[in-house]
Amino acid sequence: VFNSSIIERFPSALHPLTYPKCCQMASSPKSSIQPPCDTVCYTEEACNDELYPYFTKKDKLLLSQKRYRPERGDPEFLPYVKRALQPCHEMNSLRKPQYQWCQQWIAGKMNLTYGVFPDARKHFLVDPYAAKLPPPGCSLLQSGGGSGSYQHVILFPKAKLAFCGIPKVGITQWLQFLRFTVGAKDYQSFPHSKPDVDAMRFDTLQEHVQMKILNDPEWKFAAFIRNPVERLLSAYLDKVASEKQAVRQHFQKNYGLNHTISFREFVNYLGDERQSCPLSKKNYKIDGLRGVDWCANPHWRPQTFFCGLSEFLPRFSFIGALDHIEHQSRALLQSVGLWESHGKYYHWVDDKKEMKGSGFCEVQPPKLRDGQELIGFQQRIRRDDSDSNTNNATMNYGKITTEVSDTIYGHSTNSRSKIDSYYNSPELLEKVR
Repeated sequence: VFNSSIIERFPSALHPLTYPKCCQMASSPKSSIQPPCDTVCYTEEACNDELYPYFTKKDKLLLSQKRYRPERGDPEFLPYVKRALQPCHEMNSLRKPQYQWCQQWIAGKMNLTYGVFPDARKHFLVDPYAAKLPPPGCSLLQSGGGSGSYQHVILFPKAKLAFCGIPKVGITQWLQFLRFTVGAKDYQSFPHSKPDVDAMRFDTLQEHVQMKILNDPEWKFAAFIRNPVERLLSAYLDKVASEKQAVRQHFQKNYGLNHTISFREFVNYLGDERQSCPLSKKNYKIDGLRGVDWCANPHWRPQTFFCGLSEFLPRFSFIGALDHIEHQSRALLQSVGLWESHGKYYHWVDDKKEMKGSGFCEVQPPKLRDGQELIGFQQRIRRDDSDSNTNNATMNYGKITTEVSDTIYGHSTNSRSKIDSYYNSPELLEKVR
């Protein structure tokens, strides 16, 4: 157990568990509807402090200006969805062909050369509302037929980092890290529905707040991308041919299938031309699997269709690759001041016996001991102790040492090692590329 005078130096998410409850955030609107994972656990500040998950009143004032959206079950919910979907569908109907976006509009309109965004700032403002694209906010609507331009941008306000978390490119780990930075002691829990994460989603903000962040040079926009060949195989292994029967059956039910399709069948479906953009689960059957466009499932939707990457690529000053996640994630966090404060202290436990709690929504924080090595965010655990990594932190009676490893948490389908066995013909590989 850490010495109490030393543990205070660590991020609060690692402090010993003293508060056993889960609760709705004090800053959240009170609701009788409580979806799974819609609570914060073991974190007293979340339950009692209306400032949580923000660090300053200024951040809260800016980021709490949310788009109006009634709760599901509220009589106003369905009329709201109908009204909100209209501009999303109207933008979709302008595309020729529909559902396929030509998203390089700003480069042509502004005669902008990629890579010179800081100089070009003098001449224009980034404005997603001027583009004939699904407006930001479309992704707030489940089964809405795709996403808005800035779906999956999450905000680290203390560091002024706007991070693009793309499905199958480590988004879950970045959401967990976001919760770690705001002090959530259940940061190892399934993060996607947690209210402190929702508080930091760019797409939930009112239009004028989005514009303020987009055009503030102090905010750094960053993204990680992945080899599409590997990413698609990872999506197939995780969602279509999962080792978990419930996951496989969920996929089959959604797409009207009665068996697990092969990887080649999966690729062939994606290669077909889409006939409609499925707008609800009633017609979200096999046609929902056809086409690689903005209507596609986000786990295999093209990466350029997220976060405004293909609309406003010059706005992103950092683009990393999953192949180099260990070094580049550390470099990104160092550039915004989050590595020394949080990144090097990040710790996760992959042993289900140690991940105590009442399920994947309520995972307790790891119990740290004197001398235990802290892994560091997205860092490897090498078995060879001679190969040290001085950027990681550990506590050994007050002395900072390092942890080394040969795996990175969260990248578990091992799709890279299976590429040759699944892409068993040059034609299949070329089709995906």
